[in-house]
Amino acid sequence: MIEIDGKRLHLSDIAAVAGGGTKVTLAPSAVERMAASQRSARATALSRPVYGRSTGVGANRSVALDAGDKDLNVHGLNLLRSHAVDAGRVLDRETVRAMLVIRLSQLAAGSSGINPSVADAVVDMLNADALPEVREFGGIGTADLPALAGTALTLLGERPTMDGRRVPAPLETWATEDALPFISSSALTIAQAALAHQRLSTIVENLTTASALSFAAMSGNPEALSPEVARAADSPAVTEMAGVLRGLVEGSGEPARIQDPYCLRTLPQALGSVVEELDALGTLLERLVVAGHENPLVYGSAEDGSNGVAHHGLFQMTSLARRMDALQLAIGAACATNLRRISLLCDPAYTGLHRFLAGDDAGQSGVMMLEYVAAAAVGRIRANAQPVSLQTVVLSLGAEEDASFASVASSHMDSTVRALSTVVGIELLCASRALRLQGRTREEFASPRFRKAFDAGLSLPADVQDRDLRPDVDAAVHLTVLPEFGR
Repeated sequence: MIEIDGKRLHLSDIAAVAGGGTKVTLAPSAVERMAASQRSARATALSRPVYGRSTGVGANRSVALDAGDKDLNVHGLNLLRSHAVDAGRVLDRETVRAMLVIRLSQLAAGSSGINPSVADAVVDMLNADALPEVREFGGIGTADLPALAGTALTLLGERPTMDGRRVPAPLETWATEDALPFISSSALTIAQAALAHQRLSTIVENLTTASALSFAAMSGNPEALSPEVARAADSPAVTEMAGVLRGLVEGSGEPARIQDPYCLRTLPQALGSVVEELDALGTLLERLVVAGHENPLVYGSAEDGSNGVAHHGLFQMTSLARRMDALQLAIGAACATNLRRISLLCDPAYTGLHRFLAGDDAGQSGVMMLEYVAAAAVGRIRANAQPVSLQTVVLSLGAEEDASFASVASSHMDSTVRALSTVVGIELLCASRALRLQGRTREEFASPRFRKAFDAGLSLPADVQDRDLRPDVDAAVHLTVLPEFGR
């Protein structure tokens, strides 16, 4: 059970809930915070116009709602119904669960003015695994309005769940004052980014270890990883990565060259840059999952008269888009070294083995085609690395003249996760085959982490005769997404 308090939500907790089986509850302090925010919003609405509560939205922001209209709540329902349209493929349950727990956390922060009973309904939806069907196209990085409006319709029983059923206890109605406050969030975009971040953290850790296996198989020169070089690095992340790699390759033997190819010599820079951007994205996400970015932002207390609202643009996920762009660029750049290491592992000049790590030199192709598969995956990663934060659009009769397209960046990140696991899996497969053919043993290496990876590599099929390598690749890719492999 994970308690949502609106103050802190670890990315690992989001992943745990997303994976299913972990239930959530709202902290009493969060419920009181939301109730106080609701009282503040109501008090403020008595003295001034409040966007979405007493006015229309978007280009209709200048249209005032009649507070005396007995059917005022119909406006809230109409807002949800009109904004619930999305399209494309249906997103997986894991992503939807992550979206719901993040939205709960944001509401618990107490800046929306929403009725706490709505948050209670989301808790019930999540714990019952009665999830809304959410599709991929709808958000543009200025709030995931379609995804959350569709969630509201599912809570009302107007839309079926992903399983084609109704939620166990549908809400009877949805007040206008709770409509915009619920959907004004980028919870889906943040969820996709958070899940990708957690997966990438594991894959990059395993990439580091697989790179060390390649380093050993090609008798790399550890001088490039020395403390003297590390101290001169231009980034603490590069310095730290040099130390990690130095520990991993300890005992790898005499170096074969004075100067290694860049794919070995610049490993601290390539991998350190990825870790640096990954950490920066993680720090930002930890803030976003408890940020009250709803528009308008409700603040103060109705009891002491400090209540008020502020209309703003914090919902535009500019920083998130930029952080994901930077991480994509770092991964895309590092992949050049992955491809080169895979290529050199196929070269007898670097391993002392048959070309393409084949069983003989009589024309067998060995792992030749794995280079092509890895290159195809890297092509996808590099295509994903095209910066989305430079995109823009004008919508809603000109009322909204820009967008961060962070939603596109998070979708690209999910694609990069799958492609990178393929690249790392292929490097692991090639490096492990080379070490096996060289007759290397785990006892040569001092690092327990290296030994564990060495053993994992040796668990892959040992037959080096030409055959169908798809099962080998599948097994290697599976290893790269396991936290246990790289630790």
